[in-house]
Amino acid sequence: MRATIFAFLFLFYLALFQSQVLATSDPLTTSNNKIGIHILETSELPKAAEMINHNGGQWGYVTIPLRSNDKDKQKWDNFMLECRKLKIIPIIRLASNMTDSGWTKPTKYELVDFANFLNDLYWPVKNRYIIVFNEPNHANEWQGMVNPGEYAEVLVETSRLFKERNDDFFILPAGLDVAAPNDLSHMNWRTYILAMNAINPKALQSIDGWNSHSYPNPGFSGSPSDRHDHSIVSYIYEKQLVENLIGKQLPVFITETGWSSQVMSDETAANFLKIAFESTWNNNSEIVAVTPFVLMAGDGPFQSFSLLNPDGSPKPQYLALKDMSKNEGKPEMDSQGDNPVLGAVIEDDIPASTTEGQIKTNLTKDKWQKLWEWLK
Repeated sequence: MRATIFAFLFLFYLALFQSQVLATSDPLTTSNNKIGIHILETSELPKAAEMINHNGGQWGYVTIPLRSNDKDKQKWDNFMLECRKLKIIPIIRLASNMTDSGWTKPTKYELVDFANFLNDLYWPVKNRYIIVFNEPNHANEWQGMVNPGEYAEVLVETSRLFKERNDDFFILPAGLDVAAPNDLSHMNWRTYILAMNAINPKALQSIDGWNSHSYPNPGFSGSPSDRHDHSIVSYIYEKQLVENLIGKQLPVFITETGWSSQVMSDETAANFLKIAFESTWNNNSEIVAVTPFVLMAGDGPFQSFSLLNPDGSPKPQYLALKDMSKNEGKPEMDSQGDNPVLGAVIEDDIPASTTEGQIKTNLTKDKWQKLWEWLK
């Protein structure tokens, strides 16, 4: 009898400490601030929040890459804590390693390591958004070759690994370059999707939403009123094709878009960005987030897309997004309480002095208290 009681208590302990939710939350069923930005470094978060949560907004989005050689636990825990403080929803894009010939293909070990690492972080909201790498219809994004079957396998395996650890992980496929041709180094987006599905039908079934790079092509200079399959509404064409193949509807995340200041003035780019949001993206109820590329490029190759100058001063594009009227997002929080994992054990407004160690201590105390209350 005693052994039975101890066994029961042990199983309850495991359930309490390792409980998983049954599924991701539908982000379209609650009030949502879809305006966001793509950042390259965690240190850019405060400047991003200042823009995307200004003028009535909260819980806007940031897309940020996580490279396989950048898994610093303290750095990324601090990032997630700051997202919580600033009311920002992170979208993490998995990235491999950069070489002279382009980005490497991820290994199975790297996929497992990504899943373990990201599952150990304190996420600020229920949904844990994950993008599975980047533009694989470019050879230089996939170790020098275009291989839709191989990417399909990686997508299936990544989804399995992450959801085995926590069903709150919300899996998005890599955004495709919708302007890419069919040649030795590229594959047209439609051809790529059809090939993925033909080789491995499980691939598109393993995702929870659609990720689009809806750039204003050709040459990042198109009009915001264009409506072809490589314009700012390319997501419509991609989504329609995918949904016809898998028989289910998918929410849309536009994680890259924007105009190049190499082909137009910053003022024109800012005006086009404003028009795109107000006349197109904000009016589409299927879009969850739009995170234009990129907040700050410094002196790097993406300077023509940057919303900030190299010295950190705002360009007209930044000011246009900052001044735009925004919604007060109310994402679903973690199932362990009314607040996210962090907020379940401390006040909703986390004091600026709160440390990671204090959070861990509070979490542990809270779980033991719940066990004691249940036993009583």
